[in-house]
Order: sequence, then C-alpha cells, then structure tokens
Amino acid sequence: MITGLSIHRYKSFHPTIVLPISFEPGTPPKPVFLYGTNGAGKSAIGEVIQGVSGGDEKFSHCLMHTSNNAAYRVLVYNQRFVDKVIRTAEGVPGIFTIGALDAEAQAEIEGKKVEAEALEAQLEAVKKKIEQSIEADEKIQEAAITGAWKAHSDFNEPPFRDLLSGWHSDRKKFFEELDKYAVADDVELDGLDRLQERLADATSTETAQGKVSVDLSGLAVIESNPIWAERIVVSSASRLAPLIEKWGNSDWVGQGRDIPHGNDCPFCQQKLPEKFAEDLAKLLDGDRQARVDQVKLLAERYEATVGQIKVSVAQTFKHTFAQKDAALSQAWELLLARLKANSALMKSKVDKPAEPCEVAASDIEPMRDAIDAINKRVTEFNARIANRAAEKGCVRMMLWQLMRRERAPVYDAYKASKAPLVEALTAERAEKTAIEKSLGDITERLKELGQLQTGVGAAVEKINARLTGMGVTSYSIAKKGESHLYCLSRPGQAEGSMASLSEGEKTLISFLYFLERLTGSDEADAGPVDLGRTIAVIDDPISSLSHNFVFDIASLIQEELIKPPEGVPRLRQVIVLTHNLFFLHEMLRQTVGPELANQDKRCQLLRVVKSDHTKVVPMRASEMMNDYQALWQVLRDARDSNMPAIMVPNAMRCILEHFFWFTHQEGKFKEALKRVAAADASFTPLARFLDRGSHRDGINITVMDFNHYDLNYYFDKFRAVFDAAGFPEHYAANMGAETVQLPA
Repeated sequence: MITGLSIHRYKSFHPTIVLPISFEPGTPPKPVFLYGTNGAGKSAIGEVIQGVSGGDEKFSHCLMHTSNNAAYRVLVYNQRFVDKVIRTAEGVPGIFTIGALDAEAQAEIEGKKVEAEALEAQLEAVKKKIEQSIEADEKIQEAAITGAWKAHSDFNEPPFRDLLSGWHSDRKKFFEELDKYAVADDVELDGLDRLQERLADATSTETAQGKVSVDLSGLAVIESNPIWAERIVVSSASRLAPLIEKWGNSDWVGQGRDIPHGNDCPFCQQKLPEKFAEDLAKLLDGDRQARVDQVKLLAERYEATVGQIKVSVAQTFKHTFAQKDAALSQAWELLLARLKANSALMKSKVDKPAEPCEVAASDIEPMRDAIDAINKRVTEFNARIANRAAEKGCVRMMLWQLMRRERAPVYDAYKASKAPLVEALTAERAEKTAIEKSLGDITERLKELGQLQTGVGAAVEKINARLTGMGVTSYSIAKKGESHLYCLSRPGQAEGSMASLSEGEKTLISFLYFLERLTGSDEADAGPVDLGRTIAVIDDPISSLSHNFVFDIASLIQEELIKPPEGVPRLRQVIVLTHNLFFLHEMLRQTVGPELANQDKRCQLLRVVKSDHTKVVPMRASEMMNDYQALWQVLRDARDSNMPAIMVPNAMRCILEHFFWFTHQEGKFKEALKRVAAADASFTPLARFLDRGSHRDGINITVMDFNHYDLNYYFDKFRAVFDAAGFPEHYAANMGAETVQLPA
C-alpha cells in the first residue's frame, strides 16, 4: 500500500518545504478519504501519485512511499484520465483481460497464482536470510576492522606516520589493504628499531660513509713465537756455570752485573775473586745474550703494535656507525684485556729470561666480525642513500608486513568466522536466483493464459449493463469496427461520436471504464491483473454529474472496490479525493455507518486546506458539522435567487441526513416523512428522494425530474418535515423564519 507522500515544488504546494502526507496502515488497508474545496490542492495530490508511480521525470523531486518499498500497480482516475480515454483515443480501449475464461485455463491460472504466492513467500524468507547473513558478515568484519585499525593507531605518529599516508580515514580500505601484506612466518623482517634507522637514512641528507679498518695481523706472529716458553740459561763454558745452574739464579746474577760495582760484589760488597769478571762474561754473554736481546725486541715490537691498534680503534669509534656499536665495544674490551695481559707477560720474560711464560693468542675474530658488521651497514647505508625513494618504499613495505604479522590473529579469526557465512550466503543467493526464475516462468505462463480471455465482448457487456442499471438508455458503448477500441452507440445510429457527449456523460463513461481497467488491461498482450497489488486513486468521480449519480457512484466504490462481496478479490488500497460534501457524506455513511466513533477503525479521513500553501490535516467526521451551515446557505441563496434551483433538493436531503444522523433521530425523521406524505400524496416521490434509504434498492436509481416541483413547494414541505419531527425552531433559526408551532 501507499504509506505516505512527500510533496513540494508542485502547484500550490510549498516550493522548498516538503509536505509529508501519511496514510495509516491496516489489514486490509483502510480506505482514505481526502476532502478539500476547489483550489486547495486536492487534485494535485492525485497527479503526484500518478506521476511518481508512472516514472514521470516531472515528479522526480517528489516521493511516494510504499510498504516494504514494494512495487504496486497504481491507477488514478482524474481529469487527465478522462481526457486520455475520451478525447484522445476517440473511444475506450478494449480491456482484453475481462470476460469468460476457458475452464481449464482458469483452473491453471488459479493454481499458478497459488504457486506464485508460495514462491513469493519463499523468496521473502530467503531474502531475509540473505539480509541476516550479510548483517552477520558485516558484524564480524567490523570487529576485524576494529582489530586491524589498532595497527594504524600504533604507528600513526612519527617517524612512521608518513608511511601510512592515504590510509588515515577509511578503516575498511585500510583493513583490506593491510591483508595484502601477509608474509610467511619464516620470512625475516627487520625490527622497528632497524626500520626506524633505515627510514632515517632514507630521509636524511647525509652523504656516503667510508668503511672502518683495524690492522690486527701483527699480533699473531709475536704471540706465537716459541721463545716465550723457553728457559734462557747461562753458558756452560764458564766455571761458574755448574754453581749457577745448581742455584738457578742466572737471572739474578745477570741483573747484578748491570749494577755499577767496580771490583766489589754488588750484592755483598766483598772483593770479587781474580778473573771473576772474565768468568762472568763467559757465563752471561754469547748465545744467552742473543736470546735475551730477541725477547726484548719482540716485547718492544708487541708494545708498539698494541699502541698502533689502540690508535686505530680510537679512530674507529669516532665513525658514525661505530659510536654506539655494542658488539665492537665488547670485542675491543675483551681484546684489550688480552693485549695488556700478553704485554705484562712479555715484560716479565725480559726481566726473567730463564723463566718460561705462556703468551696466549689474542682472539681477534670478534673484533673482525664487529668491524665487518659495521662495514656491512656502511655498504647498505651507501646503497640506501644512493636511491632514497626506493629505500623508503622498501621500509614502507616491510613496516606494513610487520603490522600485518602483528595483526595476524585478527585476520585468522575473521577468515575462520567468514568462511561458513560465505558458504551460506552463496547457497542462499543460488536459492534466490532459482526462486526468481520459477516466478518468472510462472509470470510468462500466466501471460500466455491471460491471452485466452474473451476480452472485448465481456467488457462491453459489463459497461453497458452498468449504464442500463443506472437508468441511462440514451447511449451505450460498443466495439468500433475490428479495432481494439470502443465507440459510442446511440439508438438508430450505427456509430456515435465522442463529440456528442456532454461533460457529465464523459465523466460517467470514463469512470465505468476505470472500474473495468482496475480488473483488466487495455494492452492485448498484458497478463492477468493482480488486484492484491493494485491501488485505486479516485479524484472527484462525480464532477459534472447530476447529483442523482452521487449515491450510485458512492455505492459502486463501496461495494466493488472498498468492500466487495465475499470471495471476490479486493484492491490493495482505495484513495478517494473530493470537493463535494454530499459525495463525502455518502462515502462516510456507507463506510463508517451511523456511529461516528467507528471512523478510525473503518477509514482515514483527511482535509486538504490552503492558505499560502497546501496542507493536509487530519479530519474527524464530526467536524463536518462545521460545514452544516454551508448547506443551509445553499437554501438561503436559492430562496434569494442567488443559487440555481437545481441545488435545492440535494441540499435539503443532506441537511436532513446531517441533522437527524448527528442527533440520532432517524426514527423521528422517517415518521415525519410519513406524516407529511399522509397529508399530501404528491409529496410521496419527494419523500422517497429525501429518504436516502429508498435509494438502496434497484427501483429508484433513475434520474429524478427536479422540475416536477417549484421552489415554494420544496420550502413548504421541507419546513413541514421539521415541524412534524418536532424541531420547528431549528428550521426557523437557520432560515430566518418565525418559529412555527406544531399543530396539537
């Protein structure tokens, strides 16, 4: 059903402010009655519905809301419809889906409709499942997106913020992009500190760095000399040799010779024996002295080499890449300790040549490894700054790979949860496609079956039967030649002309045609009509008609569209717009009944009003009492020759219905009619007209000749009815006449 409209920038509606119009839902939907005077904007509402439902670009700025956004077949009866049917077509198009059907075809149609309804229910159910699956997928994806976004939050600050450029706003796109950087667990990635260092290099303005070197090659040859482990002893050519060898103090003796002593012993100050100096020289000089000199030379060379190494290492530590290199610092600390220890041993050997010492080989590999590592970094740095843009790109890629690895549990959980949903969604969509195909096949078959309908003949009979039933015998419609058009047929005339129709006749024929269109189509190849998806919008169907047709038109709408007989398909929704108060009274009377309290249960009543712009406001049936005086004004104007006399009978009838309906005095009204008719037999036809109940049968449907009575007669009998019912004061108050007393 149509649940609402949004209108602006059309005719009398506000040019910028949208006017919402809501229609109350119900099962079945309640009929909607909109009442408004001419010029209030009532017809514009019907035109908007017609334009929006027909896809007219002119109304693209207006909206028509339907329940569940469903598509409906909307037919609008208004002046545009009348002009199209009567004037443009030169006849009424044939309605090919009305008429008797072949029994077997009809049975198949009914079966196909039942099958289609079941499939539509299945389709709605599977659509619901698809929506639920999509919603579930969106929930787990949102949770995963939130989890992945933490990586963005963690690195969205210097120095890595620039590497996230372009991914600061759309969380979902970041989630999808990050997943592209997944790498195997065994792929080695730099740590954050290393990446930060590389990024700093790639964004710096530094120039290429030189390599570092420390020559450690001179250590091994000195440290490995076997002389350090030898005992350098005195010569056996001296007669002192056995004694010195026995005492083992050759080093002490050698040290004493270097002390100035003359001919005295440097230790005990005693005179030395004759030729002692010669024997001492034989003892200490020669091969021993050469060995001692070699030890001294090696020790001095070692000390010089260590000094050179210290200078080189000190220079190395000034290099940018070595200043804070822990490996180099640790290796040098260990090597320096060994060098110092070896130097001490060598000095001890110089002092005591006879004592062997173990000079350990310095472990120079840690130093070499540390220096090699530094030089490797130098090489990498120089390569990086040689192409800073490429290096920055490499750092960016590795950072994203690092973020993806850190967020791996989030993606693993998401993919594990998503897999069954994808499987279910695939199956549900396949089911939806299959159902839609089945529905399409049924629609095609129904279209084929629809072409089996007899169409034109039955349509002509239906419309002509309605005309006859309403007392119209001066014309009818018939098929025009072999075409798919109707034409006018008058007695004694083979084919009529639409130009001979009055406006009232055009209105009546077009409305009867509209009723046939609701249950059929004017296209030869159209399929059967689904009344359950058809909405009728009727704008002033009694325009230009005699007031005698007001009640017949209202009855047709009520009995065929709003509340058809049991077992007859009903329309999805009926919306009636009118400016005619009499017609609105009749529609409410037939729809709501005598109890106005039932209005909200039986229909929705709205009023279209206009000051500067059109508005639509709720309306109560009881508010129509506010229009009651307008009916009395019609009588006063007619009495004063300011209103056509033809308006008087219907105005009187509506006044009587208003007054006795709202005062719940219908019994008194009927009794008053009988009393006045009993006093004057000529009043009987007028009494039947004034009593609306007499128009419920099929006898008094024909047009009444209002010229049968003059105005004085009408007013006399109208006053007599109020007198007979006991309300003479009411008549006098509204007509300005003196109060009339009822006869005793």
